Amino acid sequence: MKSHKSEFAVLLPFLIIFFLSQSALFSQSVVIGVKGGLSIPDLSGGNTPVSEGYTSRLAPTYGAWINYGLNQDWFLQAELSFAGQGGKRNGMQAFPTPAQLAPYLPPNTNNLYANYDNETIINYLEIPILAGYSLKFGNSGFTGYAEAGPYFDFLLNAKTVTSGNSDLYLDQAGTMPLNMPQSFSSTTNNTSSVKTFNVGITGGIGIKYDIGGGQIDLNVRGEYGFIPVETDQSNGSNNTGALYITLGYGVAI
Repeated sequence: MKSHKSEFAVLLPFLIIFFLSQSALFSQSVVIGVKGGLSIPDLSGGNTPVSEGYTSRLAPTYGAWINYGLNQDWFLQAELSFAGQGGKRNGMQAFPTPAQLAPYLPPNTNNLYANYDNETIINYLEIPILAGYSLKFGNSGFTGYAEAGPYFDFLLNAKTVTSGNSDLYLDQAGTMPLNMPQSFSSTTNNTSSVKTFNVGITGGIGIKYDIGGGQIDLNVRGEYGFIPVETDQSNGSNNTGALYITLGYGVAI
């Protein structure tokens, strides 16, 4: 049963896009476009010392969209985008105790601490399905709009990039050093540790400007993922989220 639910979750966004493509026959207008911009993602939650304390990183986002005007005011929009997500932790932070050090430490020392930079990079193929309401500003050529809907994420890859040198500590305050300085400069592939599928809610506002035979589209949007990203919950329970700021261009077809 679990396998069938997983397959349905993966097929659902494509079924919705198929439905939208059929609805184009009844739409008042169809606009296709491309966009690109900045993703400001974050990993929230955590619940373990090694997964807490993430702040936002900067990442790219870009893709294509198709917009169906249902009438003068309401529209549906489907997108296909690259979405850079993740988070970063800089400074004193916990990490799992290496197995080779465990025999030399107090019993049940599950985590050690060190002062270094840590960036978790998670890249998704993202499919938002949005409904929106637009409002023209007279004959100025500007149109404002608001939109919201579900989105579906398919994992492309994930990695952790760390840098810096630090002594190791038994406590987060750094009062119990082990006098064992270490280099933390490395890149680790974490793709197998992140779930391959996620779903969440997204919404935002934007403004379009008619120019020539097309329109320039400035959009600000936030999103939140419902499914914790870790495959092993003992490593934490973080949810993804992001703020997207994008600039796009669309043409009617």
